[in-house]
Amino acid sequence: MTVTQKHSNDAAPAAAAGHEASAAEVSAAEWAAEARRIRAVTAGAVALVSLVAFEALAVTTVMPAVVADLDGLPYYALGFGAPLAASVVGMAVSGAWADARGPRRPLLAAVALFSLGLVVAGTAATMTLFVAGRGLQGLGGGMLVVALYAMLGSSVPERARPRLLAAFAAAWVLPAMVGPSIASLLLHTAGWRSVFLVVPLVAVPAAVLTLRGVADGRATMRPDPPTSSFTGDRRPAARGAVRRRIALAAVAGTGAATLQVVGTRDGPGWRLAAAGALAVVVVAAYRLLPRGTFRLARGVPSVVAVRGLISAGFAAAETFVPLLLVREHGWSPGLAGLALTAGAIAWSTTSWVQGRVPEVERRYGYARVGTALLLVGTSLVLVAALPGSSGLVVVAGWAFAGGGMGLVYASTSLLTLHLAQPERQGEASAALTTSEALTSALVIALAGALFAALLPAGLGPDDAAGPTPYLAAFAVAVGTAGLSVVGAWRLRAR
Repeated sequence: MTVTQKHSNDAAPAAAAGHEASAAEVSAAEWAAEARRIRAVTAGAVALVSLVAFEALAVTTVMPAVVADLDGLPYYALGFGAPLAASVVGMAVSGAWADARGPRRPLLAAVALFSLGLVVAGTAATMTLFVAGRGLQGLGGGMLVVALYAMLGSSVPERARPRLLAAFAAAWVLPAMVGPSIASLLLHTAGWRSVFLVVPLVAVPAAVLTLRGVADGRATMRPDPPTSSFTGDRRPAARGAVRRRIALAAVAGTGAATLQVVGTRDGPGWRLAAAGALAVVVVAAYRLLPRGTFRLARGVPSVVAVRGLISAGFAAAETFVPLLLVREHGWSPGLAGLALTAGAIAWSTTSWVQGRVPEVERRYGYARVGTALLLVGTSLVLVAALPGSSGLVVVAGWAFAGGGMGLVYASTSLLTLHLAQPERQGEASAALTTSEALTSALVIALAGALFAALLPAGLGPDDAAGPTPYLAAFAVAVGTAGLSVVGAWRLRAR
């Protein structure tokens, strides 16, 4: 062996070691870049979720002022039902789009529609334009929720997903605490329109921050293969089934939106149109939801039904809570927002408590207790609509209702995954959100139609309507909550 050969052989391990060190440095640099990207995605996504949460609570707080200014009391419930119905369509479109092209484009379109809807609602001169803006906002909001979860699956490594999901949940807490107060402050200092117009100024930068981390639709250091919650199997038969579900969801959402509009109109033609829209929604929902949902069959069908019923009962009552306190009890919008805050705090507290219990079997009991609390809470709100009742009864009732929702809402999600077959968990989870949105839209439409039909003729913008319209609307919420109690006793599969 020559000297040159010996030096070459001795240098080989050193070169290899240097190469390994260089690779380690590159790997560390890549991981650091990945961590920065995930932080940007998290910050932007949490900001977007917080804005959606703030807007939901803020709009509920200022809606009495909106209908007084636009003379739109008969169409009050449309301001809440229209975005719910439109969100069903948005969810279906965004899911298919994200699967085909990645989450970047639907996320951008969602923020654009959400912001455009806020601008239209905030500048509306009539209640019709206001409701149209709210519909656009709901369309964008539905797209945004699905796009964010698609981003979670395609752009965030599996190890980071639990933290991001926890951040999504936490993003609702602060708006729940301060949202009504901020909305009231904006209302008194800049008018109700500012509540709608200020959010796009923050939503667009938040979307840009999120999209910086979703440039290629993939996580650069993801250790797990990409998954899809909408398509899964890419065979033609599976793709065809997904397209059918998307078409059904779009039909159901359109029918629900139509029902929201025609349900508040009077006359034989409008009643016929409302019956037709209701039939369309029922047929589409029958095809979309698990078999047995309508008859509260045990297991997953009852879980899906209960999720829809609790969401609808809560939403229908919450729609009229601020209006009752402001117009009938003489509270200011800021003071009326305290009822919403009490419910949000109770929801967060009971949700945190049940989240510390790992046993899935305990969820059956939580669901029964939670639906019972919701029934008590909505019943107390109904009592507060009676002449001579105190507005404080509303605050107490809404705390009961929020505490019940915190127990049962998360329990239905966990029970769905527990009871569904592994290969159908995605389908069952999608059925939960569909049931929630559709049932809420239908129940709000019914409550709103009764409320509008029972309003006294010639009612002025600031006149009290009397107890009858509120009693009818809250009775719908109480009846829906009562059905959820029945369903909660049928969650356990045989």
